[in-house]
Amino acid sequence: MELGLSQHQAIKQIQTLSPQMYMSMEILCLNSMDLEERVEIELENNETLERQEEAAADGGDDAAATQAESPSTEDADAPGEVAEDPLGSLEDRMERADRYYEDDVPPGRSASSYRGERDEKLEAMSNTAERSISLQDYLEDQVHMLSDEEVLETMRLVQARGDDSAGMGEASVAGAAEVDSNRTEEPPAEGHSQQLDFSDEQVKAARELCSSVIFNIDERGYLMYSLDEIRASLEPAPEMILLKVALEIVQDLDPTGVGGRGLEECLILQLEKDRQDYPLEERIIREYLSELSHNRLPKIARGLGVGIEDIKDAVQNIASLNPLPGKLFGGEPPHYIKPDAIAEEVEGGYEVRVESTYTPRLRISPQYRELYRQSRKDPELKKYLKKKLDNAEWLVLAIRQRQATLQKIAQEIVNIQSGFLDHGISHLKALKMADVAEILGVHVSTISRGISGKYIQTPRGIYPMKFFFTGGAMKSSGDVEARGSVIQRIKDFIEEEDKDSPLSDVAIVEKLKEVEINISRRTVTKYREAEAIPSSRERREY
Repeated sequence: MELGLSQHQAIKQIQTLSPQMYMSMEILCLNSMDLEERVEIELENNETLERQEEAAADGGDDAAATQAESPSTEDADAPGEVAEDPLGSLEDRMERADRYYEDDVPPGRSASSYRGERDEKLEAMSNTAERSISLQDYLEDQVHMLSDEEVLETMRLVQARGDDSAGMGEASVAGAAEVDSNRTEEPPAEGHSQQLDFSDEQVKAARELCSSVIFNIDERGYLMYSLDEIRASLEPAPEMILLKVALEIVQDLDPTGVGGRGLEECLILQLEKDRQDYPLEERIIREYLSELSHNRLPKIARGLGVGIEDIKDAVQNIASLNPLPGKLFGGEPPHYIKPDAIAEEVEGGYEVRVESTYTPRLRISPQYRELYRQSRKDPELKKYLKKKLDNAEWLVLAIRQRQATLQKIAQEIVNIQSGFLDHGISHLKALKMADVAEILGVHVSTISRGISGKYIQTPRGIYPMKFFFTGGAMKSSGDVEARGSVIQRIKDFIEEEDKDSPLSDVAIVEKLKEVEINISRRTVTKYREAEAIPSSRERREY
């Protein structure tokens, strides 16, 4: 067999995506906030794009005159030249893109509404959320505000305890290791004085050690390491008694319970800060915290030798405590939602409009159009301007197409789910993207892109558009009950149950069969756990 190179011709069809289609799909995927950001970037990078309101403010009459004087077709560089674009001349397409936005201006809204005296920097500062303070910064600020006398008072308290650990003491938290692995006993450090002389140097050292304790507290508000481990990480190693003083100071700060070495100590610290005594609550936390988490109140009552009513009162007090005091600070900044579509009730029906208030209205600069016409003698300039003008046109048309597609999708969703808007989640219908795609005559991927990350404002609140696309359970009649509706029925059953004898998952399955909904016990359990609903044993009230 002879090997060699050869050439062959073949005819085949290949489907490719044009740059316009790529941009159209990309713009369709963006929600209103991302679209606003994308438009701002394009305005910065493409000088041929401009805000419609700015153009009007800078002299719309001159721009209109420029357009009137310009030929309606693209420069016609030379006799017999073939048209570049089968869809029409570049100038015709620019004017058509301008008209798209003019047609979409909401009633009562004009470009002049953007003009006027206003301080944009002040507006931006006023609408910017304040940076949330971290737990560590909050604790540090409190330490800095403590007087030397307050630090000395804490030192006297720790000195009076002797070798006991700061906070609630070693003996009182002996069982904490069973609850949290971070809990470690603090034996006296060898070779270091366990006595305080209350000098200014020791007061200063205790203040400085507070920072070492504070920055070893995690986002829950718990101390992550034992005092021995913290001491070993410091150079030079401080006296252990000063480190205990620092921990005592931190545990006395706000929020109450911060600096605890586990859940148990965190809760005990909060009880100790109260002026009342809670001996029963403290015993439950130290000895029966695991049983309490599983609602085993009779076992706790038998173990402590008290009545069930006393246990219920104590549990109510414990439930008022904060198990995660650190969660009050820091965290992720809030994510703001701007609805992309708004459904309003009109004459017994629902009409949808796409929200475009925050998206700048764009147009293609007449000055750059004119510059493009005059660039026939400079091929490089003409090529550069054509690329920019094409990108500007594609963006304007892509936004127009996005608005139209989103409006059609949202309107069809509202038409199908009108029962939900009228009567609530019990009337939510099972719906697939393929169903809406078939009705609108588009590909299912268009529906997926159109609803991705977008929200719709309805008379019942703001919902992600994906909320309305849900599977369901088959009913005996052959109809499909939406998953959200099934979950709501389960919640209703649990709400109406006898709290002395809550419904098991099997009992819920039987009650669903009474309304012709056939699902398995495993599915009921999955729905219940997804909604963070406790099991029947944990829901029981004694």
